[in-house]
Amino acid sequence: MNDTAHISDLAERKRALDPTCSFIVQAPAGSGKTGLLIQRYLKLLARVEEPEEIVVITFTKKAVAEIQKGVLAALTQSSEVSETEHGKLTCKLASAVLQRDDQSGWQIIKNPTRLRIQTIDSLCASLVRQMPILSKSSSQMESTADASDLYREAARVTIGLVTRNNFSEHKDNVAAQDAEQLLEHLDNDVSRAEKLLVKILEKRDQWLPLIYEGKNKGEGREKLEMGLRNVRCEALKRVSSIYPESMRDELLELVRYAANNLKDGDSNSPISACEELFTIPGCEEHHVDCWKGIAQLLTTKEGWRKRLTKKEGFPSGNTSAEKEKVKQWKKCAVTLIDKLREDETLRQGLHKIKELPPPAYTEDQWEVLDSIIRLLRYTVGQLKLVFREQGRVDYTEVMLGALQALGESDAPTDLALALDYRMQHLLMDEFQDTSKSQYDLITKLTAGWEFGDGRTLFVVGDPMQSIYRFREAEVGLFSRARTENIGNIELESIVLRTNFRSHSGIVDWVNNTFSQIMPIR
Repeated sequence: MNDTAHISDLAERKRALDPTCSFIVQAPAGSGKTGLLIQRYLKLLARVEEPEEIVVITFTKKAVAEIQKGVLAALTQSSEVSETEHGKLTCKLASAVLQRDDQSGWQIIKNPTRLRIQTIDSLCASLVRQMPILSKSSSQMESTADASDLYREAARVTIGLVTRNNFSEHKDNVAAQDAEQLLEHLDNDVSRAEKLLVKILEKRDQWLPLIYEGKNKGEGREKLEMGLRNVRCEALKRVSSIYPESMRDELLELVRYAANNLKDGDSNSPISACEELFTIPGCEEHHVDCWKGIAQLLTTKEGWRKRLTKKEGFPSGNTSAEKEKVKQWKKCAVTLIDKLREDETLRQGLHKIKELPPPAYTEDQWEVLDSIIRLLRYTVGQLKLVFREQGRVDYTEVMLGALQALGESDAPTDLALALDYRMQHLLMDEFQDTSKSQYDLITKLTAGWEFGDGRTLFVVGDPMQSIYRFREAEVGLFSRARTENIGNIELESIVLRTNFRSHSGIVDWVNNTFSQIMPIR
């Protein structure tokens, strides 16, 4: 790592080592985040009663090994002379740990297993093992990264209800009817139905809370329809934030012109909603038609629009003066579209707006969806039976078991209270790859913590490096934690800017590009 003179954010890095405060650190690639996390770990290790009071979690065994290797290297090389300020500070922190180690008889170097550095899956598995009954899971089952065969078996059993005749129990009768309705909805395509159930089971941690919440009739429908409206709002918010500020006036003039020149027969076109538009629309529900009109004006199914016709509000005109006026407006439109043509992110955003789902379900749609929801509950039950028969579970089941074992934030279990007593500091690496369930896990683990009680949370990551979307990582949770904190924990925000791997010009270009791809909300 470079010398102090080259580190522009040195004060922030030192602040991140404050053992009395909790932090959320945004650390771009090449900023030395692992080194910073190790330094904080060493700082805390010199202060706790037992090493196990500090827990470090990350996502891969490779990352665990890297952090553990870094900590042990610092401890075994603490007497060596370093030429950098970072190295000198690490040696100083390591020396304090060794002194504490000698006083307490920890013998960490000989017993590195006392360092609780583990994957989040490993943490969840340990929680389930401690409370197997409460977690409603078996501590003897093997965790597997690929559970597709287990999902398929559960799906086959569910769809097989239609062809079996032993419907003696009322519950199975209802499930068979629901399975039959699903097949009817899918034109009796059994293979498609099974694949659909498999795909849904993979992501069950996202929807299980929704289908089991809501004691009042209609509450489940309200929650799902709220999800539809949120999808619509997010799509509008994204396009609104990335549309170039310098070209907004041009766009407003064009859409107003198009709206005012629609034929009576085209009054149902979404462009007609732009007739009295005086500013770029926002992300409210009543702005949807305006944005659909803008999307229709600028794009087609294939890409950016090349020709403008009366359907878009550009009639041919009857007189030579009218024709000339239309010609000039078409020229302005083409010029604007040419300026936007290289912005593929904007085009994709506009295309998504044209394909937005409706804000609510029709009665027929809800009848089918309600039937599918009941069937999903049955399928999840079948999946649990398959898990027991095969002696294997997926990581989602382990995560759900851990959440069950911890209880609710306002009603923690004995396990949660025990962990609350023992765990004093929690550090999480690669926080940008956190899923909703994992975020809930962190919230429950720290539920009993209060400001000033000596316990701290330290999360570090970079939204631009999120790579676990396939495991349902939600990069927006990083921004949420920064603005809303996590549970009762007040997080101080730190942004590392010094890059030790790349030239400043490259870093600036990447930051500028990603600010357009992933705008701050």
